[in-house]
Amino acid sequence: MIENGLPTYLQSVFYPLFQHTKDLECRLMLMDEMLEVGDKKEIPFLTELETHEDPKISNKAFEVKCALLSKLGLITESERRRLPMNLCFIYDEFNIRPSKVDPDLDFEVALDILETK
Repeated sequence: MIENGLPTYLQSVFYPLFQHTKDLECRLMLMDEMLEVGDKKEIPFLTELETHEDPKISNKAFEVKCALLSKLGLITESERRRLPMNLCFIYDEFNIRPSKVDPDLDFEVALDILETK
């Protein structure tokens, strides 16, 4: 999404600070500050940093993004795809069970990959 003519990761207040900081320790400290004072505009920037070539920065970006999402009460994309818990209870309440395997759907495909040593 582009707002004000800039990609979303460039709208972070921390982006220019991060670009002008060359020291690894300073960059890691700056990401800690994102968690302390950042808002939802930092999320796209942290997502970009997850693909950084330095593994320390990419790992820290992932940690800070998860913590910031939790702090802001936002849900991640993987959580959005999960089924709600109340659906599980509805299944139990109405005694709904998955259907049995249909023998007509057996395609007889051998999984030779699993047998390799």
